[in-house]
Amino acid sequence: MPEEKKETKYNPYGFLYDIRLIPCMRNTLLNATGTGIALGVHSFYRHRIPMNATLTGLKAAMAVSVITWVTCRLNFHHRNKQIVEIMKNQDKYLEKRRGKSKSLEKVDSPDNAK
Repeated sequence: MPEEKKETKYNPYGFLYDIRLIPCMRNTLLNATGTGIALGVHSFYRHRIPMNATLTGLKAAMAVSVITWVTCRLNFHHRNKQIVEIMKNQDKYLEKRRGKSKSLEKVDSPDNAK
Protein backbone atom coordinates (compact mmCIF):
# COMPACT_ATOMS: atom_id res chain seq x y z
CA MET A 1 0.00 0.00 0.00
CA PRO A 2 1.77 3.19 -1.12
CA GLU A 3 2.05 6.04 1.29
CA GLU A 4 0.40 9.26 0.28
CA LYS A 5 2.49 12.38 0.72
CA LYS A 6 0.70 15.59 1.50
CA GLU A 7 1.88 18.55 -0.47
CA THR A 8 2.14 21.49 1.86
CA LYS A 9 2.14 24.95 0.39
CA TYR A 10 4.07 27.75 2.03
CA ASN A 11 1.79 30.02 4.00
CA PRO A 12 3.42 33.26 5.20
CA TYR A 13 0.83 33.52 7.97
CA GLY A 14 1.12 29.88 9.02
CA PHE A 15 2.63 30.82 12.35
CA LEU A 16 -0.71 32.36 13.34
CA TYR A 17 -2.31 28.92 13.21
CA ASP A 18 0.58 26.72 14.28
CA ILE A 19 2.80 28.12 17.04
CA ARG A 20 5.32 25.32 16.51
CA LEU A 21 6.52 27.25 13.44
CA ILE A 22 7.64 30.23 15.54
CA PRO A 23 11.31 30.01 16.56
CA CYS A 24 11.86 30.20 20.34
CA MET A 25 8.17 29.70 21.16
CA ARG A 26 8.67 26.28 22.73
CA ASN A 27 11.40 27.44 25.12
CA THR A 28 9.48 30.57 26.02
CA LEU A 29 6.26 28.74 26.83
CA LEU A 30 7.98 25.98 28.79
CA ASN A 31 10.04 28.38 30.91
CA ALA A 32 7.17 30.80 31.51
CA THR A 33 4.64 28.12 32.39
CA GLY A 34 6.94 26.32 34.80
CA THR A 35 8.07 29.48 36.54
CA GLY A 36 4.54 30.90 36.77
CA ILE A 37 3.17 27.73 38.31
CA ALA A 38 6.08 27.40 40.73
CA LEU A 39 5.90 31.00 41.95
CA GLY A 40 2.09 30.88 42.12
CA VAL A 41 2.19 27.76 44.29
CA HIS A 42 4.94 29.27 46.43
CA SER A 43 2.93 32.48 46.90
CA PHE A 44 -0.18 30.50 47.81
CA TYR A 45 1.83 28.43 50.27
CA ARG A 46 3.16 31.57 51.97
CA HIS A 47 0.06 33.79 52.05
CA ARG A 48 -2.94 31.46 51.51
CA ILE A 49 -4.68 34.06 49.34
CA PRO A 50 -5.66 32.55 45.96
CA MET A 51 -6.04 35.85 44.09
CA ASN A 52 -2.58 37.08 45.10
CA ALA A 53 -1.08 33.70 44.23
CA THR A 54 -2.73 33.79 40.80
CA LEU A 55 -1.51 37.32 40.11
CA THR A 56 2.01 36.46 41.29
CA GLY A 57 2.11 33.42 39.03
CA LEU A 58 0.77 35.38 36.05
CA LYS A 59 3.21 38.26 36.55
CA ALA A 60 6.11 35.83 36.89
CA ALA A 61 5.06 33.96 33.75
CA MET A 62 4.80 37.19 31.77
CA ALA A 63 8.17 38.47 32.95
CA VAL A 64 9.93 35.18 32.29
CA SER A 65 8.32 34.85 28.85
CA VAL A 66 9.52 38.31 27.80
CA ILE A 67 13.04 37.70 29.10
CA THR A 68 13.27 34.23 27.55
CA TRP A 69 11.84 35.43 24.23
CA VAL A 70 14.28 38.34 23.93
CA THR A 71 17.36 36.29 24.81
CA CYS A 72 16.34 33.43 22.53
CA ARG A 73 15.71 35.75 19.57
CA LEU A 74 19.02 37.55 20.12
CA ASN A 75 20.82 34.20 20.15
CA PHE A 76 18.86 33.13 17.07
CA HIS A 77 19.92 36.21 15.10
CA HIS A 78 23.52 35.91 16.31
CA ARG A 79 23.66 32.26 15.21
CA ASN A 80 22.20 33.14 11.80
CA LYS A 81 24.82 35.88 11.30
CA GLN A 82 27.57 33.42 12.18
CA ILE A 83 26.21 30.87 9.72
CA VAL A 84 26.09 33.46 6.94
CA GLU A 85 29.68 34.51 7.68
CA ILE A 86 30.86 30.90 7.68
CA MET A 87 29.13 30.26 4.36
CA LYS A 88 30.70 33.37 2.80
CA ASN A 89 34.14 32.36 4.05
CA GLN A 90 33.61 28.84 2.74
CA ASP A 91 32.66 30.20 -0.69
CA LYS A 92 35.78 32.40 -0.74
CA TYR A 93 37.91 29.44 0.28
CA LEU A 94 36.43 27.18 -2.38
CA GLU A 95 36.88 29.83 -5.09
CA LYS A 96 40.48 30.29 -4.01
CA ARG A 97 41.05 26.54 -4.01
CA ARG A 98 39.48 26.15 -7.45
CA GLY A 99 41.77 28.86 -8.77
CA LYS A 100 44.82 27.03 -7.41
CA SER A 101 43.69 23.70 -8.81
CA LYS A 102 43.17 25.22 -12.27
CA SER A 103 46.67 26.66 -12.24
CA LEU A 104 48.04 23.25 -11.18
CA GLU A 105 46.09 21.55 -13.97
CA LYS A 106 47.73 23.85 -16.51
CA VAL A 107 51.18 22.93 -15.23
CA ASP A 108 50.50 19.20 -14.87
CA SER A 109 48.47 18.69 -18.03
CA PRO A 110 49.93 16.28 -20.63
CA ASP A 111 49.72 18.94 -23.34
CA ASN A 112 52.24 21.09 -21.49
CA ALA A 113 54.64 18.18 -21.04
CA LYS A 114 55.36 17.90 -24.81
